[in-house]
Amino acid sequence: MSATTTPAPTSSGLPRALFTAEEVADAIAVSEAMVRQLTCSGDLPCRRIGRLVRYAQADIDYFIHGRQDHTFR
Repeated sequence: MSATTTPAPTSSGLPRALFTAEEVADAIAVSEAMVRQLTCSGDLPCRRIGRLVRYAQADIDYFIHGRQDHTFR
């Protein structure tokens, strides 16, 4: 999954709407623990379905585009 491309359709033919923390971690090259920490801090928005935590493409894009600081300290 890339944060700039549309997800591939699922076997049902519908586009993928939600992603797991593991999938998000792979997509943005961080650990799953970091994704969960960012979620708990409110920096990475999520969708809750019962006890499940899932991420929409818009949530991932919001997080990525909110990181505009390009300086290295």
